[in-house]
Amino acid sequence: MNMINIPKFFYESTVNLLSNLKAYEERTNNYIDAFKNYINNARTVLDAGCSSGEFAKKLAKKGNTIVALDIQKQLLTEIKEENIYKICADACNLPLRENSIDYVLSLSLIEHLKEPEKHIKEIRRTLKRKGIFIIQIPNLQYIFEPHSKWPFLFIFPRKIQLLIFKTLNYSFVNMEVNLKKILLLLQEEKFRIREIKKIYHLTIMKLLPIAPSYIIISEKC
Repeated sequence: MNMINIPKFFYESTVNLLSNLKAYEERTNNYIDAFKNYINNARTVLDAGCSSGEFAKKLAKKGNTIVALDIQKQLLTEIKEENIYKICADACNLPLRENSIDYVLSLSLIEHLKEPEKHIKEIRRTLKRKGIFIIQIPNLQYIFEPHSKWPFLFIFPRKIQLLIFKTLNYSFVNMEVNLKKILLLLQEEKFRIREIKKIYHLTIMKLLPIAPSYIIISEKC
């Protein structure tokens, strides 16, 4: 096997295994369970970096007004629900008024931003006072890096990391993003941390001392 194809083979094999174990379905449900009590009574919810709208669609069924935002227009075409408003825009430069949104979801997004601090500043600008900002952040220092599925990728040189991500068609993963850094950025922007929850894709993962993902629930002061 060509060496360049090893990351792709490993990735595809792991994804197939996780799919058969229904890990992605369990992960989605765990995300929603982690924050559903916070958004049940929300009037407007912004799903920033919504991709094809996996979470926006689930939330729309609950009667919330959802604004689905993503920089890739093609992904937004997969959202057909009438009560989901679609916006093609950069999550670091939101075309929204100040103090206009009740709740913001930022799921599987912040690690793909070169300057996550700009995203957090924009969320603060658009959130109403006491609005809730919910961030999901993967543990990029997990045993298996969540995107590439490569073991202990965080200890590899940056050039190797970039090569593996390029092989798997990931345009950018900011390996400097971690829980501590995001918490500091939130505190700098005067967000109050309400809760931090560990998220496991599979129940068996709870046997390990670290989690593959976290949900941070914060409030604009």
